[in-house]
Amino acid sequence: MDRRKNRSDRYQNLFAELPYSNDMMAEFAEADGLVENYRPEDRESLMDLRDQLKVEFWRLVDTELTARQRQVIRLYAQGLTQIEIARKLNVNQSSITKSINGNCDYRNGKRVYGGAKKKICKLAEKDTRIRAIFVQIAEIHSYYT
Repeated sequence: MDRRKNRSDRYQNLFAELPYSNDMMAEFAEADGLVENYRPEDRESLMDLRDQLKVEFWRLVDTELTARQRQVIRLYAQGLTQIEIARKLNVNQSSITKSINGNCDYRNGKRVYGGAKKKICKLAEKDTRIRAIFVQIAEIHSYYT
């Protein structure tokens, strides 16, 4: 690949991003975990609650994020890496990182502002529907602890 050298090439490391779907990671986490020892009806309830949580997550994405953040999050959820998303949107990879994670102000105590992750987390903490789902999940797990 022939590209112009950037000043940052001298000091930035190259990281490989490996795309794994959320479903694949959840299945991996639960494969031999505690959930396997749960009663079948409780496992089914947890799967239903997880599906409800996904619906609520996308509701927040669609109603609360900026158009650019929505676009980036949707592509990221499809399994594209930040570099692939940047190429697709014709922007720098750092723009994608900032859309997802926010921007760090090093002069102000490394304060992070903006970013879809932070915004969604704050909104989810206050959202009554999402909180109710987490309460139900916790009740099922508490039965087995």
